[in-house]
Amino acid sequence: MFEILEKIILAGVGLASMTKEKAEELVDTLIKKGQVKAKDRKAVLSRLLKGTKKFDKDLEKKIKQVSLKMVSGSQKQIDMLKKKLAKVAKDLHIEKKKGKIKKK
Repeated sequence: MFEILEKIILAGVGLASMTKEKAEELVDTLIKKGQVKAKDRKAVLSRLLKGTKKFDKDLEKKIKQVSLKMVSGSQKQIDMLKKKLAKVAKDLHIEKKKGKIKKK
């Protein structure tokens, strides 16, 4: 579970680190290579940055979901351990009453 969260975070950090300057550099490189027309620079840059923002929101949502699952699973384990401890304490109390265990 932690591995999935780590991979999601690392992927998000990689894309989120794409600043406006980096995006501009990328688009300018694509223009130089002839893969994007200079007149389309603004539109391509806008789509690229919009996609990054959407990815950030999606990533945040996914991280929250994974975190909630992890916390939920941990809480279930804690509740189970509490029940077991309560049973052990009850059994111990019964054994003390029977005199099988010396009281301190």
